[in-house]
Amino acid sequence: MKSILKAFFRFGALLSICCFLSPITLLAQWQLVDSTSFQVRLAADSNCFITFNPGDDSLEVTLPERGLSETALLALEKAPDWLKPALGDNLARLATGLQDTYAAIILNSTDPFVDELCFEIAQLAPRTLRDMERWEALEVLTENVASLYSIDNFLEYADILDYGNSSQGGDYYSTVSYRVEEEGDTLEFELPKEIYYWYLVHPKIHKELPAYIDPNTGNPSWPPYGFFWRDYLMNYADGGYPLLKDMLEGVETLWNNIPDNIENGAVGVLTAWVDSVMDFISYPHHDQPVRIYHLHIGTCSVHSYLTSAAARAALIPATVTVMYSNDHKVNEFWERRWISWEPVGIHIDNPRCYDPGWGWDIAAVFNWKGNGFIWDVTERYTEVCTLKVTITDAGGSPVDGARIKLHSAPCVAWGATAGWTIETGEKQFLLGDSRDFTGRVDSELGGYPPSGMEQIITGSQPGAVYTWEVTLPGDMPQLEILPDTLPENPRDEFKIELEFELPSEILYGDNLDDNDSFSEFVSPGQIDLFICDQANFDDYIAGSEFKAFEINRGVPQGTLEFVFPTDDVWYLVFSNEKSTVLTQQLEMVAYLYQKSTGVAEREESEIPQSFKLVGNYPNPFNSQTTISYQLPVNSEVKLELYNLLGQKITTLVDERQEAGYRSVIWEATAVSSGIYFCKLTTEEFVQTKRMLLIQ
Repeated sequence: MKSILKAFFRFGALLSICCFLSPITLLAQWQLVDSTSFQVRLAADSNCFITFNPGDDSLEVTLPERGLSETALLALEKAPDWLKPALGDNLARLATGLQDTYAAIILNSTDPFVDELCFEIAQLAPRTLRDMERWEALEVLTENVASLYSIDNFLEYADILDYGNSSQGGDYYSTVSYRVEEEGDTLEFELPKEIYYWYLVHPKIHKELPAYIDPNTGNPSWPPYGFFWRDYLMNYADGGYPLLKDMLEGVETLWNNIPDNIENGAVGVLTAWVDSVMDFISYPHHDQPVRIYHLHIGTCSVHSYLTSAAARAALIPATVTVMYSNDHKVNEFWERRWISWEPVGIHIDNPRCYDPGWGWDIAAVFNWKGNGFIWDVTERYTEVCTLKVTITDAGGSPVDGARIKLHSAPCVAWGATAGWTIETGEKQFLLGDSRDFTGRVDSELGGYPPSGMEQIITGSQPGAVYTWEVTLPGDMPQLEILPDTLPENPRDEFKIELEFELPSEILYGDNLDDNDSFSEFVSPGQIDLFICDQANFDDYIAGSEFKAFEINRGVPQGTLEFVFPTDDVWYLVFSNEKSTVLTQQLEMVAYLYQKSTGVAEREESEIPQSFKLVGNYPNPFNSQTTISYQLPVNSEVKLELYNLLGQKITTLVDERQEAGYRSVIWEATAVSSGIYFCKLTTEEFVQTKRMLLIQ
């Protein structure tokens, strides 16, 4: 929200000396009379709107239900600001009872574990969270983070860094500082926080269930018979096999930037450890790293699962890398970039060893995220062509959230790779050369082709650009809006100014390997926006054709200034009703102005005609704001402040006051950034206004 509010803070600094703070009404053409701001998650086929009623000179916000329990809202308040959208979205996808279960874990947590626990709950797919509760594996979430910090205590090449904490609030986070050797020099760098959380903290490697696992059976089992992989791989060893913790003792660098070399810091140690504890022998696959280690046999898939788990246990960010077109899996680790890694054969930072090195023609390569989302990395492993896919409905409108599955024979499982369309109905793939590709699309509007796959590319060529345009049989939802026209003598008394931004949209899809339903944040988002009067708003709600002003379709951000042309009730609408899958993250601030009457100043003795909570200014504000109100008669006055959960923060005024124009300053130094409410109460009147604190 900070990015779109900077201009308003600068503007507010200029106005704060002339609005509400004295009985003087300056000769400015427009006077600020109300303001509002909000952040909201707009699911597909939903909207929110601001209502302006000239009868009470104020803005009223109507937002969709958040779908969160009271306990979940409390947990959300404790989370880092940067994680709140993902955590709120994921909790809302769970039943209320399960929301409370996971929210309680956050509320009962202590620093420095809070941010990591919030991330786990925000970024595990809902099905996985339900399965963990069913297998009574919830304690794994806390153990996973505690083990992370415990392991950090004895590693020399890595140090966990904590920036801020839950008591301070705001954008607190953690990451890792590494030492690496490069051309004889020892360098230090910090891991980007998104890499730290996704590829170190996240408790799910691939298709396994994050749970305590019995190494003898591979099934969930409570300790002492069951173990979680991070602690087990680091601190336990079967007879005759080396202990990973002992092998890492005294290692001073993450790696030494030497391709295909075992003498390579911690990466080299992990390579040697995997080679010493595993035999490359065909055996039925198992997904659980604890069971894989105890069996000590398997081919490339189980090697890649074990390598990724052991690397994360050793604080090396790693992922599973999939080449389904060649029935092969390897790994990548992160050190300022993603680096290819396969302990079998000691392949390190040599992604072209397969194509052309092994004589393979690779069709596609993707990496795996713990929530089930996959992302392409084909260009690191082979020469590539580009495939641009466009999915539209029968009327030519783009289809969001459509899943594209690509196959290239020979190929295992469901295909070579997959992707999902965003709001433009587009998805781009980088694919290998010298391959044939077929494809299939499935979406909320149906599938194409009606059955099977369609041939797309024959004999792909490096550097070539191919297109695949698919028309689905169904129709996307539409808003039938006609532009409205101003009346002959438009009213010129009130206007609204606003700025909005959609920092991201949330793409949902089902992983084709384990059927987890992921949520992936994509930047930026987009929204439809319009302003209409009461009669047209009624038609809009009824699903009929209607007229509107300021029609904006599919915009990621913007500013707007609109003078209300009649004394009707007006609606400013943000609509996500043309999406079938995507959820939009919307941030907005708005100001309502009234035209000056031409009176140069107000006498000190002037008495207002009505009760009114004018509100605070500036709004949004940073640490200090002034709240103004007016009393037409002597009154018992209470001015109280509440947080978003309805909990009272403080009482600013509690006394009998004489009629007149009043203001009080709130020093918001003891609370964190967020939305608050000021409530004015007298014997005859109650009114509440929203405030936004940004620190």
